[in-house]
Amino acid sequence: MSKTLKARAKDLALETLSRLTKRHAVLLPHEAENDTLILDLRTTYRVAEQQLTVDLAENSPGRLAVSLIGYEGYFPRKLIWKSPTANYRGPCRLQVDLSSGSVQVGEQALGSLPPSALKRRFCLRFDLESADGTHSSRMTGHYRPMNGRALEEDYFTGDNYVDHEAQSIGENEKVLQLLRQHQATGSVLEIGCATGMLIEALRQTGFAAYGLDISGWAVERANQRLGDVVAWLCDVERDELPKEVLSQAPFDTLILWAVLEHFHEPFEVLAKLSAVTRPGTTLLINTTNADSLSRSMFGRDWEGYFDWSHYGVDQVSVGSLREQLPKLGWQIRQLSTHLVWDGDADPTKATMRDWYGNDARFRRLLHERDLGDLITCVAVKQ
Repeated sequence: MSKTLKARAKDLALETLSRLTKRHAVLLPHEAENDTLILDLRTTYRVAEQQLTVDLAENSPGRLAVSLIGYEGYFPRKLIWKSPTANYRGPCRLQVDLSSGSVQVGEQALGSLPPSALKRRFCLRFDLESADGTHSSRMTGHYRPMNGRALEEDYFTGDNYVDHEAQSIGENEKVLQLLRQHQATGSVLEIGCATGMLIEALRQTGFAAYGLDISGWAVERANQRLGDVVAWLCDVERDELPKEVLSQAPFDTLILWAVLEHFHEPFEVLAKLSAVTRPGTTLLINTTNADSLSRSMFGRDWEGYFDWSHYGVDQVSVGSLREQLPKLGWQIRQLSTHLVWDGDADPTKATMRDWYGNDARFRRLLHERDLGDLITCVAVKQ
């Protein structure tokens, strides 16, 4: 049976079960069945040093094997390396030297991972066969920060985004829907225009759209896409706005979609940009929420820190937008949060993703309490 047919059969079975039981039937991964299936350990998602530490906490002795799992696209499923089986005598510490790849559990050396395979994202899988025959396992997700790197092609095609353009298609439609909903018209300036996909969509819809971005590679690609110079290289936080942009001011719409969190001083940038708007200008913001449930739970392991250019991610939140936008002359028309944003492969962290994907009550809770990881905000200049 093909994957498509299997998916349809699964959906039909769940729909039938839901009708029969008058409950909302969903499928959860096998780890949800019994917590004894999940190996007890403590580790970090963000690995800032050259040594990764995993504290194994299972009390039962047995035989332990460790595997390195690589990503294929969005998913960790490529087996790269597997250790020999080692004696496990109880709680101990596993250490991986990310420079040499050497793996040690307690006093035992388990060989070496190929250092070249330790990409920005990687996973470890632990399999423990206890003396009583019980098998427990755990996938742990990890990433390595890349502070200070330029935002060029690799940033959009693997170092940060898996495929920026593919991931942006749905976001562009959200922007267009918001513009229609709030009856925005006229000229548009997009800050952080990347490779110009949104500018292209806006121009096809009838807007006179222009863009700025800090990535020279992205700006060149945007102008190639559009067959005209409508995007310019500019570090909005430090540089003067290009004269070509100033000549089009004031703009009727200002878009900062997935960009406000990238500035060191987000609200100073907004103040600067407000100078090229007019009363009645529509402002669209999509950004991170430092007040989210995920951030409060996961701290430095929050997904908002994954992008090394999120310099202002701690400053942007529902609270700061509600406080600062009116001070800058913007009246908020719409502000809401959504999404549990987490890329960690660990099954315990995946719990919140499963809740969000399968339980409308949980989604509503995050929405009503402003606890989602991403914010959508629409405001109008007074």
